[in-house]
Amino acid sequence: MIKKLSFILLLATFYSLQGEEHKRKLPIYSIKQLYSLSGTKFWFMSDDSAPLVHVRIVFKNSGASHQEKSNVGVPKFYSHAVFCGSGKYNYVEFKKKCSDISLKLSCQAGMDVIIFSMTTPKIVMDEAAELFNMALNSPIFEKDKVKEIQEGIGYSMQSYADNPISSALHIFVPAIIFKSHAYETGIRGSSENFMKLSIDDLKKYKEQFLVTANAEACVFGDLSAKEAVSLLDKILSKMEKGQPAKDRVPDTTPLLSSEVVKYYADGPQSAVTFILKNEKPLSPRRAAATILYRILGENCLFRSRIMSELRTKHGLIYSEFIVPIDLGHASYIFGVLWTDNSKVRQAMAALTKVVRDLREKGLTKEELEFAKNNIMGTLFVGLRTSGDFCDFCFKKMIDGFGIDTLQYSLEKIMKVELKEINDLAKELLDENNMSWLVIGGGE
Repeated sequence: MIKKLSFILLLATFYSLQGEEHKRKLPIYSIKQLYSLSGTKFWFMSDDSAPLVHVRIVFKNSGASHQEKSNVGVPKFYSHAVFCGSGKYNYVEFKKKCSDISLKLSCQAGMDVIIFSMTTPKIVMDEAAELFNMALNSPIFEKDKVKEIQEGIGYSMQSYADNPISSALHIFVPAIIFKSHAYETGIRGSSENFMKLSIDDLKKYKEQFLVTANAEACVFGDLSAKEAVSLLDKILSKMEKGQPAKDRVPDTTPLLSSEVVKYYADGPQSAVTFILKNEKPLSPRRAAATILYRILGENCLFRSRIMSELRTKHGLIYSEFIVPIDLGHASYIFGVLWTDNSKVRQAMAALTKVVRDLREKGLTKEELEFAKNNIMGTLFVGLRTSGDFCDFCFKKMIDGFGIDTLQYSLEKIMKVELKEINDLAKELLDENNMSWLVIGGGE
């Protein structure tokens, strides 16, 4: 058993590793792959640093891209409506029962999967499992509450100015870069089709996709392996075994161009979003790409190329960020510049120059070492609790990594050489093909 998150303390030994020191022995942490009695595969780690238990369950090949075109929005709709009453409790009663025992339940649906999450104090673990089981197996879908949720989502789809980044990421960008592919419609589809969805559609979705044959999980926290097996079986009991959902979505590469798409929104600011190529999570070149994009602008670093040039030097933007978007069959970089309406063109021109310079000249040795240390340092800070570590491993599990994912990832980062990154920059970066989307006022 790991005491007091000692695995994080062990990770800290990486922070100052450089050069030949990268050959030092990697830290050991105890993740196991187990199976519930019903046959569901899950990753397990015991940690008694806090009396909490974390459970994450994914149902594979169940996201928006695996639905008929008219039903693309069902998984997203389901993720919001599933807690509208469960078992013998109506919406208010179920919410109160969870609150009374400090149980956190949530659901998220994406392009490829739907995910359920539970965090509970260990002392009420059995009661939490019962409530989680109700949510999975016997959602009530109270008509009035479901209608309210549907109308709220429908409104947000049409009011892109209220949340331009979400609209860009989930509606506009997929339509631009995934033409004629299952990802083109985003996670909600058209507003017209979404508003036609019914409670019957939610029930049919549950019957087809929320089955144990389709599930994998992570169970981390203050419990033993035996307790973890028992807990997962309690949560999944009464659920039909069903059949695994087939993956019929083909791999694809985002279609990038120099096109600039504009959507008007009131206000003095504009969100300038842009798309760049990236390596897929399992690619042997993903570590080099991670370092490349950390230096370009990931994690909002003031030492990044974007921040130092566009904000510090020229004052063209308020802030920026770039993040890797990893779908089951495609990966890309999604970036955002926040700027004044009057500076949109200047900011875009300046970013184009930054990308060109990085492609042509590459990183420096100092930038490489800074990025390696920053990536590892950020990881240490981000994995302070067993819940954080559970989420990290759960995503890696979905991406197809093994239980040694943390050691593997760190080792890959440490071994990246300057030439490898600079050669990759010439392939991934193309200032003439980085599709643009501007949401804001001005021209």
